[in-house]
Amino acid sequence: MNADFTLFRRVSLIAVLAIALPAAAHAAAADASAALAQRLKSLNTFQADFTQTSQQTGKAPTVVTGSLSLSKPGLFRWAVHQPYQQLIVSDGKEVRVHDPDLMQMTIRPLGKDMGQTPALLLSGDAKLLQQQFRVSEKKRLLQTEYQLTPRAKDALFASVSLQFKGKTPTVMRLKDSLGQQTLIEFRNLRLNTTLAPSLFRFEPPKGTDIIRE
Repeated sequence: MNADFTLFRRVSLIAVLAIALPAAAHAAAADASAALAQRLKSLNTFQADFTQTSQQTGKAPTVVTGSLSLSKPGLFRWAVHQPYQQLIVSDGKEVRVHDPDLMQMTIRPLGKDMGQTPALLLSGDAKLLQQQFRVSEKKRLLQTEYQLTPRAKDALFASVSLQFKGKTPTVMRLKDSLGQQTLIEFRNLRLNTTLAPSLFRFEPPKGTDIIRE
């Protein structure tokens, strides 16, 4: 496994998640934050298939596909299907990262820092938004995009944006401190349906090397 592919798998973990008309002026930060919080407040569960494209300067883009399930508070299941398999599951307390081809699972505590775990933007507490991010808003016809800049200097990402069509989140964009950009596009979305608790629990096969962080 080459270094670039290994790095891309790492980005997939933490990612763990355009209309050609001029954008409206940015809304006031407080108003934009309140508007995004209201959208997220109405989002209790979220299921979708996704395509994730990551781009580093001077290198060809890398693409993975998979499926995603989210439920408040802090529950998520991120499954990569192609071109490799990886499963990331949070039960609200711990995050389990299973790499079947490596026969390895990493277990780490789930923090409340959305800048470190962008999936918490959709499955976490919307009230933390104003504390953790500066938020601006752009509107293009039926689409609304929220740009989030972490207040913490040690955040994993330099910026995160969420795009909605109506009330439905359709795109997440992330840019890390090294300039790598990741685009996550959602499709086949299902909102506020009943999700089985078993989705957010996972026990690895026997013989899996377990690492706690």
